Amino acid sequence: MKTMRTSFSSGFCTWMVGFMFLFAPFALQNAQAQSSSNFVLVKLPRGIELQIPKSWELLGADLNRVLETSTEATMDLSGIGLPRGSRTNLLTATSIPRSTYAVVRVTSTIPPSVAPSQLLSISADDIRDLQTEMRQILEKGLSFEGIKLIKFFGSRIERISGHPAIVTEYRQTDPNGPLFVQINQIFTNSQEIGIGLSYRESEALLWKSVVGKIKKSIVVRRWP
Repeated sequence: MKTMRTSFSSGFCTWMVGFMFLFAPFALQNAQAQSSSNFVLVKLPRGIELQIPKSWELLGADLNRVLETSTEATMDLSGIGLPRGSRTNLLTATSIPRSTYAVVRVTSTIPPSVAPSQLLSISADDIRDLQTEMRQILEKGLSFEGIKLIKFFGSRIERISGHPAIVTEYRQTDPNGPLFVQINQIFTNSQEIGIGLSYRESEALLWKSVVGKIKKSIVVRRWP
């Protein structure tokens, strides 16, 4: 399984480099406090769906306008054009008001770094090796951004929307207080989906259940 571990670690490292840009809170516009229990279903390209609080802000002026003015229970962004390239950022959404911090980011990579069948057949030893490699990747990548890995909780195999996934959780430093980060990497035959969920630990009572609902709402449909 060495080849599989090397391939996965390379893909994980690439995904993490992009995800690290989210570790500093976004500057938010038109912040208006609304109920975090008011969720909207968002349909993304490549068959990906999830629910996010309707009060959250989507990164990008056009998407912000859509979110703020939408009164429907579903926001269909599945038809938006995607840039060329193997790895694409499909969605970034962040909490409001600006004094809080919670983020969800969705990416899609084509082709996947590991076939689903390989992931389902890995052994306990393979998982331990992957955890060691991922911890090293995190420590190196975070330190490059001036961030410290406080605690690495490890990785586990799950099924998300019926697909094999590796879920990695850890704590990291932030100028405004430690953050909890969960990375969900979902593998299908056609793509590798990365869904990063993060919130400030001091706001766990506010965001932990919200982040949990976002994860439970993930649906990955057949694509293409």
